[in-house]
Formats: sequence, C-alpha cells, structure tokens
Amino acid sequence: MHVLFRAAAAAGLSLTLAAPALANSPQSFITSEHKFLLTPVAKGLEHPWGLDWLPDGRIIVTERAGRIRIVETDGTLGAPLGNVPDIVTEFRDGLLDVSVSPNFGEDNTVFFAYSQKEGDLRWMELASARLAGDRLEDVTVIFSSGVKTENLEGFGSRIRFDADGNLLVSVGDHAEVAKVQDTSNTLGTIVRLHPNGTPVANNPGGELHPAIYAYGFKNPHGLALAEDSALWAADHGGAGGDELNRVEMGANYGWPTRTFGGGDAPGAGQASAGAFTEPVFTWGVWPVVALSGLEVYTGDDFPNWRGDLFSGSLSQSRLIRFLLSDEGNVIGTETVLDFEIGRVRDVRQGPDGRLYLLNDELEGGVFRIDPAE
Repeated sequence: MHVLFRAAAAAGLSLTLAAPALANSPQSFITSEHKFLLTPVAKGLEHPWGLDWLPDGRIIVTERAGRIRIVETDGTLGAPLGNVPDIVTEFRDGLLDVSVSPNFGEDNTVFFAYSQKEGDLRWMELASARLAGDRLEDVTVIFSSGVKTENLEGFGSRIRFDADGNLLVSVGDHAEVAKVQDTSNTLGTIVRLHPNGTPVANNPGGELHPAIYAYGFKNPHGLALAEDSALWAADHGGAGGDELNRVEMGANYGWPTRTFGGGDAPGAGQASAGAFTEPVFTWGVWPVVALSGLEVYTGDDFPNWRGDLFSGSLSQSRLIRFLLSDEGNVIGTETVLDFEIGRVRDVRQGPDGRLYLLNDELEGGVFRIDPAE
C-alpha cells in the first residue's frame, strides 16, 4: 500500500486510503535506538484534536465535531461534557485544542480553542470554562482572532502555558494569506495572554497587535516548550515547505512573503532571508508533511530520545522524531510510526513521562508509547 500511495503522489495523483484497522492490544515496534510498544488507551473518538491531563490522571480530549470528553484512568471514554458551546465543523474548522490550567486544583479551569461560526463567516476563538463534574460552567470567550472569513480552514490552534503561567496560543492565517503581514491583526501569529485573555504587558508591542508574541506563520498546529523554556512551533507550508521553528519574541517567520513550499502564496518558492527568521528545519517543496502536534521528550524510558522533538504528520500518517544536537539544531529525522494509526493529530508527554498520540480519524483514539522489555 505504501508503494502505491507514494508512486501515485509522485505522479501528481490523489488516493484516498482508509485508516488502518487498529489492534486492541499493544503492538511492538523497533526504531534505530529503541524498541517500544504502541498501547491503545481509549477508542471511540471522532476526529480527536487535542488532549491534556487533569490532576487526578484523567485525560480531557476534544473532538473536532464540537465535543469534549473525559477519558478515565482505565481507558473508559465518558459521554460528551455538557454546556460546551455549539461548534460546527464542515471541513477543517471546528473544535481544536484544549489545555488544563496549571492552577486547576484551585480554579478547576480548562481552556479550549475553536472556530466560531456566524452565517457564512468563521473566526478563531479561545474560551475558558470551569469543569464541574460532567459539564462546563462559566464559559467565557477570552480571545478572538478578530478577523472573520468565509474560509473553512486555517484556524490553528495549539494552547500551552509558559513558566509564568501565561497562555501561548497559535492562531492560523484563516486562509486569508494577504492579511498575515498586517500586524494590526493576529492572523498567522502566536499570541501571549494572561489567563483572563488580556495581552501580557511585555509582549513586543509597538506596531504589533498587543497580543502578538511572534508572527509570520501559516497554520501552526504544534507548540512545545523545552526544559530550557525554548518555545518550538511546527507550521504548515503552502504546498510542502512545512517548518520547525524555534520561536523568538517579536520575530517574523515570513509567511507568506518567504516560503519554502509551492502553492499560490505571493512568496512561493522564495527562501530569501531578508528580515525574516529562518526555520530550524524544513523539507522544502517536497514532501508535503502537514505537521501537527509537537512535544519535547523528557522522559526516562527512552534515554536516546531525551531532548528530541516529536511531531505527527497528517498527510503522511507518521510520527516523526527530530534529532537535536546540543546546540538545538536538527541533525536528522526518524519515522517512528508509518501509517499504523493513520493521521497523527497530536503528540503530548503525559505526567507519567510517556508519549501519547491522537489519530485524526473517524474512528480515532488515544495511544501511548510504552517501553518494551
């Protein structure tokens, strides 16, 4: 199947492949440096998008169709939480990431991103809510991209907390390419906010929208914070040109003026540095990878992976490892999974130090990478 798919892609053809049948028991894999087990944790999710952990070890997970569910510690999938806003998905819009407040023990708060819809118009919003049993309470919109579009894609979004308890949130370009370098709006940015949604005071400011931390992105579907507090972002390219970026405050990452992929962006095929910050790694025009989810592995079970980055690939249905040097440069990549669970939407490290995956499929689920004896 892999040979047929890649040959067709090279010829410019398109194949629609069914998601692989998933085993109910752990499967064993061998990579260049470690053996591991891929363990199913929960199944029955429809196009899951993001996950995080509650302090008691349960997992909170989103489904693109607009549902938020809780996975119990034994893998039991709960019913959709009540009082979630009405969220519609018609293509690549819908409910996106979720993140648990670092102060959940005190405030019971969760944060979630989604595309809001009004008539034919859509835009990205970020909301906070208090988790009260099997429902959300006090749902409050704390941030909006502020730009409405008729497009059905490009909304981002990932949510992370920095060491100071501030929200770092990626905002996609809403497929409004021409508006990204207009920094009076937040399209194609990473914003930094207080938990109440107000911009952090020492954001770059000046000619930039006060919420902007960094800008010039297309559709960042991965954010990760390293142990040294470095912020990493995985961004989509126009057609190819997917990027792995180390994010610096105030930096411009170039989209759409500077790109490494094809497509119809004004800067398609251009890789001139100019005033732009260059990615740490890109594949260039080919292949189309469509990175989604990003995590820095810091666990103990796989010592040769420690400090490396892991991201999913939507278009190639892979889990990819980025090998980092001591200086933070990418010195190689490794395919860890190749179509075994379909489209890998998210990669997170759990409180147990293990990597967890979501597969963006109609019959999706949560998976864990465990050490093999």
